Amino acid sequence: MLILLAAAGAGGTHIVRQRLAERNMVDAGTAVLIAKPIAVGSADAAVVTDMLTTERTSVTAGAVLATVTLTADGDGNTRRVQKLQAPAAGIITKINVAPGQIARAGEPIVTLYDPAKVAFAVDVPLEKLRKFRLGMTAYVTGPGLSSRITATLEKVEPKVDAGQQASAEDQLTVVLRPDPAARATVRTLVPGLQFAVVVDTTTAAGSTPAVNSA
Repeated sequence: MLILLAAAGAGGTHIVRQRLAERNMVDAGTAVLIAKPIAVGSADAAVVTDMLTTERTSVTAGAVLATVTLTADGDGNTRRVQKLQAPAAGIITKINVAPGQIARAGEPIVTLYDPAKVAFAVDVPLEKLRKFRLGMTAYVTGPGLSSRITATLEKVEPKVDAGQQASAEDQLTVVLRPDPAARATVRTLVPGLQFAVVVDTTTAAGSTPAVNSA
């Protein structure tokens, strides 16, 4: 009888702990994988004569992406040819100007991003944001992930809607940085994909409240 009572007590304790753990995991909402675009183009108007890369291709820093011929003569006699190089290692996201087309001065001809610098961004209501602190651990699940990965709540930024003023009183954007162990997986994902995020509010105790950091 004592053994049965002890087992029942242990089972009850486990259930309580499980419920407390679930209560500490806050659903942050739907996050989008973001990456800062790196635009490559010519300072002068030019015709794209040759494209040497394709979308979703990985390139190294200095790799030649395209050749262009300037529409204005350099010395009145010869048309200058430029080689457009990748300023950093990255993945090509878009070919903006096809061979044979004219690119305006400063117009991006090729766009790429650094997969080592991707992050997750999720818009969080202010009321929920009060539960978060910088440095908290988040768990991300979604397309392309065979299991959940971890990320860290890095910063909070104002949310600005296109054509509207910042709606900081309603929502703020939380930026989550993938942990080092997850970066090899995240670099294979496509920016723009959506993911589910939950935040463990028992982590980063004593750190800066997320609301105060905005």
